[in-house]
Amino acid sequence: MHTPFTGLLLLPLTSPLRRTVTVTFPDGSPVAVIGRKFVSDRHRFRILDATATTLLATGAATSFDNDQYRLLGPRSEPILDLAIDYSGRRRSTVTLADGRTFTTDGNASATDYTVVDSAGCLVARLVTVGDAWSMRSPDLTLEVGVPAVSLLQAIGLAQCLLTLNGSRRRNGN
Repeated sequence: MHTPFTGLLLLPLTSPLRRTVTVTFPDGSPVAVIGRKFVSDRHRFRILDATATTLLATGAATSFDNDQYRLLGPRSEPILDLAIDYSGRRRSTVTLADGRTFTTDGNASATDYTVVDSAGCLVARLVTVGDAWSMRSPDLTLEVGVPAVSLLQAIGLAQCLLTLNGSRRRNGN
C-alpha cells in the first residue's frame, strides 16, 4: 500500500444505504474497504485493508467550513492534506507528507477530476462512471498514470475529493 502505484482502481460511492464500499482493481480483486460515518461533523472516513480487519488510514475535515481535509495513518502520522483554493473553480492543493504538492481541478458538476504535479504533468484522473438515471449510485474510476503516489495515497486522495465535494453540495457552496 505504500509503494508507488500506477494503474486503475474502481471506487464505489458510499451512500446512506451503502456506508462501506470495497475498492477493487478492474478484475474485481479487492484492494481496500472504505467506511463512512454519515452523521459526522467532520465527514470522517476510514480506509481498511482488503479484508476489512486492519486500519490503514483515517480522514476527516480539519476546518470549520469543511474545506480542508487530512488523511492520517493508523499512528496519526500524516499521509496527505487537501485544501480548496477558492479560485471560483473546484480546484484544490494536495500536500503529501514528504512535501510534494499536486493540484486537482474538477468540472462544475464535480464528477471528473485531474491531478497534476508542480510541473503541470498529469498524475491521475478521477472520473464518474454510471448512469445518472440509474437506481444504483454512480461509481468512480481512478487512473494513476505515473508512480507519483502510493496506492493508499491514491485511495485517500480520491476519498478526500469526494468527501469535500459532498460537504460543499450539502452546505450550498
